Amino acid sequence: MALSEKVVELVIDKVLLGGIVLAAGYWLNKRFEIFKNETNEKYHQRQLIAERENQQKQQISELENQLAISRYNAELEFIARQISEFYWPIYLRLEKDNVMWKRIKSLSADKNALPEAASEAIEKDFILKNHQEIVEIIESKIHLAGDSDNSKELTNELLKYIKHVAIYKTIRSIKGLQRFNPIDLNEPFPEKIFSLIENNFREFQNRYENLKKVKFGELKK
Repeated sequence: MALSEKVVELVIDKVLLGGIVLAAGYWLNKRFEIFKNETNEKYHQRQLIAERENQQKQQISELENQLAISRYNAELEFIARQISEFYWPIYLRLEKDNVMWKRIKSLSADKNALPEAASEAIEKDFILKNHQEIVEIIESKIHLAGDSDNSKELTNELLKYIKHVAIYKTIRSIKGLQRFNPIDLNEPFPEKIFSLIENNFREFQNRYENLKKVKFGELKK
């Protein structure tokens, strides 16, 4: 083969090789661009997913905080109602009753009992009125008695009290029965009612004070 032909052949081979290398480089470059774009896209997708998850976690946390605050406020408000609308007014009236009934001559052997006429006035205008107010509170606000260790016993005592007052009012309204007292008709004053009401009043008062001391960060615990 002539030298010129060999030179031409060599040049052609190099051109072909260069073309192959160039094509391969171009193809690799395009593949790299595609890979890089796909990688970036996946990265951005992961970032978006992570951001959405963080947003969801934040929203859930905020909802939990709002629910905790709502539960806290509802519990605080309910206990406040238990105290102000049920236990305190009953406790106060029973406390006054404890003082006044000793002044009624027909009900007490106390040496400080008032004369018959004064006793009748106190019994009619104060004792019976006081009893009726307590009965009305029990009947209208019993749902505020709440759940306590003595709930069953308290309920029984409240029912006894209502029966006692009903009998008391009846015998004082009928002239022929006015010489009797409820105990004579087997409806004595329920002895435990005052201590039960007082115990629950103190308990709910303490619970209310302790609840007010709870810090915001402790609400979800």
